[in-house]
Amino acid sequence: MDYKSTDGHGPNTSEPVHRFPDCDRTGPLFGPNKIKLGVFGLNLCSAAGITAAQDRHEIGWEQNVRLVQQAEAAGFEAAVPVARWRGFEGASNPWGESFETYTWAAGLAAVTKRIGIFSTSHVLTVSPVMAAKAMVTIDHISDGRAVLNVVAGWFKKELDMFGVGDLDSAGRYAYTAEWMDALLRLWTQNETFDFNGHYINIKDGYLQPKAIQRPRPPVMNAAMSPVGHAFAARWADIAFVSIDSADQAAIKEKVRGLRQLAADNGRELQIWAASLVLCAATEAAAKDEIARYIEREGDPAAAANRTAWGLAGERPSEGRKDTMQKKGSVDGGLSLIGTPAQIADNICQLSEAGIDGLCLAWFNFEKGVPMFIGEVLPLLERAGVRQAVEMGQFA
Repeated sequence: MDYKSTDGHGPNTSEPVHRFPDCDRTGPLFGPNKIKLGVFGLNLCSAAGITAAQDRHEIGWEQNVRLVQQAEAAGFEAAVPVARWRGFEGASNPWGESFETYTWAAGLAAVTKRIGIFSTSHVLTVSPVMAAKAMVTIDHISDGRAVLNVVAGWFKKELDMFGVGDLDSAGRYAYTAEWMDALLRLWTQNETFDFNGHYINIKDGYLQPKAIQRPRPPVMNAAMSPVGHAFAARWADIAFVSIDSADQAAIKEKVRGLRQLAADNGRELQIWAASLVLCAATEAAAKDEIARYIEREGDPAAAANRTAWGLAGERPSEGRKDTMQKKGSVDGGLSLIGTPAQIADNICQLSEAGIDGLCLAWFNFEKGVPMFIGEVLPLLERAGVRQAVEMGQFA
């Protein structure tokens, strides 16, 4: 297959070249809960936000296994890693230590039974042939629970390590469109094919065996900008968005717009968001903890680097800058800060606004995950947005 450019500078990403079959929708991400839950970023240090606090999240393999198994036992649908190759420097170098996400997913697939296991892939760092084979292998290890989170990449210091740091945002999305086209062909076509793109070329492409999930596993894509929204609507099954404020009307409008973009492509789209969680007995105590992590024990140099480098190649909005700087969320999304009842109410409001799932991160996962399971989850079940866990669910 050949890409034909409309402008002489690469593939035309406004029109699908080929209509691929929808993903398998029988797995954990498509269960009955009104709002799905995932543990997010526990494969890297200081996952939830930039802090030099002594009790910030630090990674260990046995710890990651234990936390994901706790989440699985509580009925969480997803374990989602962040792909990182270096950190934000400063005094504490947040995100500077991380586990690679394909091997991380394979390891967790072998020690879990029900939870969806994601791998997050910077497409410029790996061939679609390798990615397709790795994800099929993880799908077989997990008995059909593998999910791929596709990221176009944005941190130039990282991409320079792979010799691909010169593409601008538009170029990265054009590259990623070719990458996705090649990946989906490998997943869904039995016959061999040639792929002749502007960036990617494959001769006699072939992949066997196919995934357990038929016709293919689900794909998530971070959609943090208008061009990202359009890309996710065309290629992804789950759009991973940033919620900049708690305004219900604004959230509903963002969700409505994304769903319409997907419908225009003849597709259905789940919409997930990331949230920092900080739960305490009182709202004042929760706010004091945020102040401790970000202000009293923060890392201003690393925080300044994070804001300056932007997100997904785009400069963050003023609202997202405020969230990153004052509430510690690296993603710039809506933070869930307060008592168990306040956090549960906020999650219910997000569900009402149309959010399908939340990827949750804590400054201290080992403290935060059990507290959320014990104190917030029962309130969500009582409110009807989550069902109590039943043995055999998703089996």
